[in-house]
Amino acid sequence: MLLFTRPLPKLKASASAFEKAGIDAVGVATSDIIDVSSERKAAAEFLATNAVNAIVVTSVYAVDTVVSGLRDATGELPLVIAVGEATARKLQAGLQAFSSAQVAIPDAHTSEGILAMHQLNEANCQHVVIIKGEGGRDVIANGLDAKGILVNSFSVYKREQLTRPVYTKRWKMDEVSGIIATSEAMALQLIAQFGTALKSIKWLTVSDRIAKSLVSQGINEVAVCQRATDQALIAWVKDNWEY
Repeated sequence: MLLFTRPLPKLKASASAFEKAGIDAVGVATSDIIDVSSERKAAAEFLATNAVNAIVVTSVYAVDTVVSGLRDATGELPLVIAVGEATARKLQAGLQAFSSAQVAIPDAHTSEGILAMHQLNEANCQHVVIIKGEGGRDVIANGLDAKGILVNSFSVYKREQLTRPVYTKRWKMDEVSGIIATSEAMALQLIAQFGTALKSIKWLTVSDRIAKSLVSQGINEVAVCQRATDQALIAWVKDNWEY
């Protein structure tokens, strides 16, 4: 059996995807997603009234704010960069009424992948807005700042740790042969709850940065899948693990 982490709003859909793929897996949500309404309003107003070169959208939970802001914007729309495929699909659906809307995805669906995109390394890229979650994706802002690009960041949602984790089905620790962690925060919450029992189990995560964090926690075996979608994780597991 595999154990995978997802925030509460994504938990059921991911569990269904693993089940349909024939993989015995239990999902665990250690956190929920909570809107930060004041930041959502401020971000939408900023996008509606300021000309920028690019908008970086780090999650599906940040999409509605971007669509709301650009709906009221005048002039040509900036490039919109989605950190992953699910975010890109939601953006494309929300912006389909705008013929000039461009949504791009990095080759690697990580903060480092975004920073490597040629669009953010051209001379005419001088002002970028990041729409993200509270406490997340500082790597992007710091990297852009180091390039001399003006950055405005808005944290329009936050992850709130659940009092008790939510699981998709009953499970026992000795049944778990692998753990899939899609965020550093949820991985660390798991380790805090279960301690050394998790350190001898093999892990899969979605960026080198998270992998290094897990190794620093004493995890012995950590692999990386560069995409965080259910389909990508399922394909990686089928190619690399017994399940």
